[in-house]
Amino acid sequence: MSSAPVIRVKSAVRHPRLRYVLRLIGDDLGYRFRFENDRSVFGTPTATFTIAYGGDGPRTLPHHPLVSGRDPAPADTAPSFQKDGLPVFFHTDRGPDLLACIFYTISRYEEYQDFVPDGHGRYTAALSHAGRHGYLYRPVVREWTAQIARQLLAWFPELPPPRRRTLLLRPTYDIDLLWAWHHRGWRGYAALLRDLFSGEVARGVQRLRSGPENDPYNTLDRLEDLHRELGMRATYFWLVARSGCRSDTNPFPIPDDQQKLMRRLESDAENGLHPGYRSSDQPALMVEERVRLEAILGRNVNRSRQHFLRFRLPGTYRELLEAGIREDYSMGYSDDVGWRAGTNLPFTWYDLERERATPLVVHPFAAMDVTLKNYLRLSGADAGARIGQLAAAVKPFGGSFTLLWHNSSFADAYGWAGWWDNYRATLRSLLAAGAEPWSGDRKG
Repeated sequence: MSSAPVIRVKSAVRHPRLRYVLRLIGDDLGYRFRFENDRSVFGTPTATFTIAYGGDGPRTLPHHPLVSGRDPAPADTAPSFQKDGLPVFFHTDRGPDLLACIFYTISRYEEYQDFVPDGHGRYTAALSHAGRHGYLYRPVVREWTAQIARQLLAWFPELPPPRRRTLLLRPTYDIDLLWAWHHRGWRGYAALLRDLFSGEVARGVQRLRSGPENDPYNTLDRLEDLHRELGMRATYFWLVARSGCRSDTNPFPIPDDQQKLMRRLESDAENGLHPGYRSSDQPALMVEERVRLEAILGRNVNRSRQHFLRFRLPGTYRELLEAGIREDYSMGYSDDVGWRAGTNLPFTWYDLERERATPLVVHPFAAMDVTLKNYLRLSGADAGARIGQLAAAVKPFGGSFTLLWHNSSFADAYGWAGWWDNYRATLRSLLAAGAEPWSGDRKG
């Protein structure tokens, strides 16, 4: 962004929250915001434009005390001001402070407050302000940023237009269990007995007769064929937890056949860690599992997504940083689709308790297969339509459109009949509608 236009900001506010949100807006629009007294502004040959944040003069953006570090009163969190259809949290006599709206949403401010977690200790979409007020499915941070851009262009017609982004379709997968019927050890024998004694005799017989190559969860080769056909690169997150927790279904030790497949994928896909269920409660497990995955892949691993999407702020994200993780892909809900942080763009996490930006890059996702089928009770075709609606809402702004799927979510024997065809049709439909395949060489 060395040639990006510089916009000077005159303001008495110097809080890290303001610097953080200005950097986010600038990264989205392709501008650089600099405070008026920063030497870097006066030393640059790039043409500059000047605005104010707070105060009563011309070319002034309204200021709410949240951006100065003040906690809002509970009444401030009601969407009591509406403009252009956008829900707005904070307003002053001069109108809404969109910077405060962006910071509230993207910092996940509400998740630092007391709440009643679900059975897995998670903050849910049903609790969220966006979920309760009907804008979870809209990338409101991108909408607010675009509104700021329109105001800047109205003030400065000579200002270059904002950066244009293409919508990039990015498939990601959590590999909890690579085989349903093989390499399972005692768990496999227990599952066989459950099939036989619960009326799933045909599935039990099929389990006994099948080989690893036609196991219903062994779908990665088929997925990679699809990715190559569509010109896209996938990211796989591997559960390599030590046995001992019922929710960590992966075999341990990791089978040699699985390790070979993981290394083979390195040339065509990306691999990351899927920290085990207990990792958010026992941080030492994150380090142990990252080291284990690195030993298998023979390289450093710095991306992850939490198993069951179990994370709490700020604790889990601090633990990820301490464990050497620099990219997290957990920013979404289990109980609904949409934009948990109000944006589809990757962003650096702001530690609200410590009041500082961190190096952890957060990658939001739009929808998860289990959410669509088990929480929202959608068919495969209806799930594809819901994904298309999310993509249509974000297409005007571009950037990453990330999906979370599982290799196991195509298994007819386990209730996923027809989902392979619908998933493939969904990806093709999104590309036909103008999305481009994510190839690994462009940021969202």
